[in-house]
Amino acid sequence: MDAVNFEKYQNFTEKTIYDLSQKVTILEKKLNIFTNLLEISKYINQYIKNPNLFPIINDMLIGVLGAKYSTIYIKGNGEHFEAASQNFSYTNIEEEKKLIIANKEDEFIINSDLPIYETTKEEDQIYSCLGVPIKLDKRVLGFILIQHREKDYFTKDHALFLTSLGNHIGVAIENNILYNQTKESANRDGLTGIYNKRYFFETLSYIKNLADMKYSIVMVDLDNFKAINDAYGHPYGDEVLKRVATIIKNATRTNDIVARYGGEEIIIFFHNFVEKEKVSQRVEKIRKDIEEEVIQSDGISASVTASFGVYINNEEHVSLEDGIRKADYNLYLSKRSGKNKVTL
Repeated sequence: MDAVNFEKYQNFTEKTIYDLSQKVTILEKKLNIFTNLLEISKYINQYIKNPNLFPIINDMLIGVLGAKYSTIYIKGNGEHFEAASQNFSYTNIEEEKKLIIANKEDEFIINSDLPIYETTKEEDQIYSCLGVPIKLDKRVLGFILIQHREKDYFTKDHALFLTSLGNHIGVAIENNILYNQTKESANRDGLTGIYNKRYFFETLSYIKNLADMKYSIVMVDLDNFKAINDAYGHPYGDEVLKRVATIIKNATRTNDIVARYGGEEIIIFFHNFVEKEKVSQRVEKIRKDIEEEVIQSDGISASVTASFGVYINNEEHVSLEDGIRKADYNLYLSKRSGKNKVTL
């Protein structure tokens, strides 16, 4: 073989080896992506039932993509996006939503020489942003925004990986929502919508030092409820229970527990609310609101009253069961002394 042909052969060989090497590198990258997707999918599936699923996914995305910040948006029934979890408190969440809408809920990459958001702190300035939709069966369930302080940080490879991951996240989110809806439904009383007795005891059983905590328990019992059912029928009686439960629920805080204890009885757990005068005023207002409520249904219009028994655990060391018994005894005193009363 002469020198010219040898050089051509050598160049051809080197180019072939280089091309094969590049293909191998691309295949390795794809294999690594596929392997990572499998591992991440397994990781996410472990937390499908966890109420903190969104923060968990956020932390995972930051770790996998080497990002600075991550925000997960969920698309509501009104076709609007709400931040489900973010590891960074932006003052301009609305600006992020505008980015999503401006890009028609589709994938986008922003690499800017100037800060993308106006922020007062230099350490909060963002120069690179990647957004991808979370899809399931071609439906947009939400959106992921990954952000970094470095310029030109995100590439198409990041977008490809996050888009593939978005499908796994979509399945996890759907399953998580369905699970929590089922769980929430199991914890609710079917008629009134407030919590049921099982949830009441189960939730408080998780508090290890409950006996040492400050709390108030209120037992509520509708007066003459059997007579209401006999006079107006059970459908009207059901409406009465629902309206009374709503009045009580609206008078409590988010960390309080309102549950149907049985029949026409409702129990309230006021966490860290033990000042006698304030507790008395709160319960008395509930009593008055029930008394003044005119309940109308199917042509029937009437008012009802309720009796209350309250136990305040301020300094005592008693079990939950003993606290309920004390509240129940005070309820008995309210009933015996004429009903439609509050006894502490």
